[in-house]
Amino acid sequence: MLSSASSDSFAPANNGSLAIFSRANVLRLLLVILFSLAVASAGINALPPLDRDEARFAQATTQMLETGDYVNIRFQDQERNKKPVGIYWLQAASVELVSSAKAREIWAYRLPSLISAVIASAFTFLAALRLYGPNTALLSGLLMAAAPGLAGEATIAKTDAALLASIVMTQTAFIYVIARAYEGRAAGWVWPLIFWSALGLGILLKGPIAPMVTGLTAVALLARNRQAPWLRALRPLIGLVIVTLIVAPWAILIGLETDGRFYTEALGGDMLSKVGAAQESHSGPPGYYLILLWALFWPASALIAPGVACAIASRRAWPSFFLLAWIVPSWLIFEITATKLPHYTLPLYPALAILAARAANLGATKRRIITRRVGAGVYFIVGLAVSIAIVLLPLLFGEDAAAAFEGFSLKAMFTSERLILAALVFAATCGATLLFWRGDAYRGGFAAAAASGILAFTLLEGVLPSLDQLKLSPSISAALDDLDRHPIRDGAPPPVLAGYYEPSAVFLIGTNTILTNGDAAAAHLAKNPGAAAIIEAKHQQAFATKAQALGIAPKPVARIDGFNYSKGDWLTLTLYIIDDQQIAAKQAALKRSIINRP
Repeated sequence: MLSSASSDSFAPANNGSLAIFSRANVLRLLLVILFSLAVASAGINALPPLDRDEARFAQATTQMLETGDYVNIRFQDQERNKKPVGIYWLQAASVELVSSAKAREIWAYRLPSLISAVIASAFTFLAALRLYGPNTALLSGLLMAAAPGLAGEATIAKTDAALLASIVMTQTAFIYVIARAYEGRAAGWVWPLIFWSALGLGILLKGPIAPMVTGLTAVALLARNRQAPWLRALRPLIGLVIVTLIVAPWAILIGLETDGRFYTEALGGDMLSKVGAAQESHSGPPGYYLILLWALFWPASALIAPGVACAIASRRAWPSFFLLAWIVPSWLIFEITATKLPHYTLPLYPALAILAARAANLGATKRRIITRRVGAGVYFIVGLAVSIAIVLLPLLFGEDAAAAFEGFSLKAMFTSERLILAALVFAATCGATLLFWRGDAYRGGFAAAAASGILAFTLLEGVLPSLDQLKLSPSISAALDDLDRHPIRDGAPPPVLAGYYEPSAVFLIGTNTILTNGDAAAAHLAKNPGAAAIIEAKHQQAFATKAQALGIAPKPVARIDGFNYSKGDWLTLTLYIIDDQQIAAKQAALKRSIINRP
C-alpha cells in the first residue's frame, strides 16, 4: 500500500540525483532529446502537405512571406481570424532560414513542430526529475517522445506541438517554483521567467488554452491549501509585464488592422462556438478522449491506470496532487466541449507520462494481477491493430488500390516490404506485452517506447507516403509541372479548379489558384489560354457546355484518380489546357481584329 503523506513536503530527497546538471542527468536528458528528435523527424519530408489544417497554416504563412505583412493572417483573399499569430511567425522564420516561400517545401514549415516535440519531451523529463527522481524522469521523457499523438503532431505544420511545448515548459517551471517554496528556498529568477515567457508564448499560439491548463492547476492547488508560498515566488507583477510585452504588440495591431473582426471571429465565431456545437462535424461521444488515449498514448497504455491509481492513493503529497490538478479539470472541460479533435488533450499527456513512469518505477503493477494483465491486453490489441493497418492501408490506398478493388489480390496484400514492416512492429509489441504481463513494468515501459518509435518510422516514413491514392494535390502539381503550366515554377497564369477545393492544392500550385465551378472554369480558360483547368467529374458537363459556347476546345491532357480523405470521396480529376495551336489561332484572330478596327 502506498503511503499517503499528510504534508506538502517534497517526496524525493534534495540530493545530487535531482540536480539537472549532474553528469548522469545530463546524459539521461541527452538520451531523451536524441530519441525524441529521431521519432519527431519521422515523415517530416516524406509526407505531402496534409489537408486541411496543415495546408491552411502553411499557405497563410506563405502569404506572409510573399506580401511582407506579418500582422494579418490570410488564406488567399480571406482573413483567417481563428488563431493568434505565433505559429505563423515560427513557420515564417523557419522557411526564411532553411528554404523559401517559392520552394513550397513543407518540411521547412514543419520544423517548429519537430523542435517543439523535442522541447516537450525534454521538459517532461525535467518535471519528473524534480517530482520523483531520475529513474521516473528518464522513462517519462521517453514515453512522451514516443507517444503516437505527439509523433503525429511533430510532423504537421500547425499549432499543437508548439502549444504543448509552451504548456509543459510553463508547468515544469511551476513545479520547480513550488518545490523551492515548500523547501523554504528562494525561487530565484530563472524558473519564474521561464514560467511567464512560456505562458505568453502559449497565448500567442492558441489564445486561452495555455492559461486555462495552468490556471486550473493553480486554482486546484489554492483550493487545497490557501497558504501558498509559491504564489509570491512566481513574481506575478513581473510576470504580467512579461506576458503583456509578448502578447500586446500584435494583439493591438491585429485589432486595428481588422477593425476588431479578429476578436469577434476568433472568440465568438471560433472558440465559443466550439463549446456549444461541434464545428465541421468534429463531434464525439462522452469519453471520446478516454477512448482515444490508449492509441494516441500507446506506449503508456498499460501503465496509465496504475499511474493514476498511485497518484490518487498519494494525493495528499503535493507532487501527486499537482499532476492530478494538471490533468483532471482540463480533461473534463475538453470532454464537455462539443467540438472534439484528438489532439486537444495532448497538453495533458506529460502529466500522464510522469504518472505512468512513476507507477512502473514503483512496481505498482505487480500487486494487482488483473490490472496488470488488462493493461497488457489493451497494449497488445492496439499494437495488433496498427500492425494489421500497415498491411491493409497500402492495399486500400496505394498504387495498386484500383487493381485490388477489381479483385482481391493476395499478392498485393502480402508483399515482402509490408510484411517486414508489420512483423517488426508486431514483434516489438509482443516483447513489450510480455514484460507488462509478467509485471516487469519498468523494462516494459522502455520496450513500449522503442516499439512506438519503430511504429512512427514505419507509418510516417514507410506506409503513409506510399498511399498514392491520397495524393491528389501533389499529383495535380506534378502534372502542371510536366506540362510547363505550373504558376510557381513556370510563371504560367493561375490554374482554375472546379469541384476540388482542398487547401493543399492552393499551397502547392500558387496563392492565386482559382477555386470555382465548371462554368467559371471554362470562362477563365477562355480569357487565359495559357492556364490550366482541373475539373472534377461532377463539373465536367457544365465545363464542356460553357467551353463550347465560348468557342474554345480545351484538351484533356491528364487524368488523376484518388481519394479525398478530407471529405471521404473518391474523385476523378481531368486536367485541361488550350493547346499551342488554339492559342496561336486566338492570338492571330485578335491581331486581325485590331488591324481591321476603323
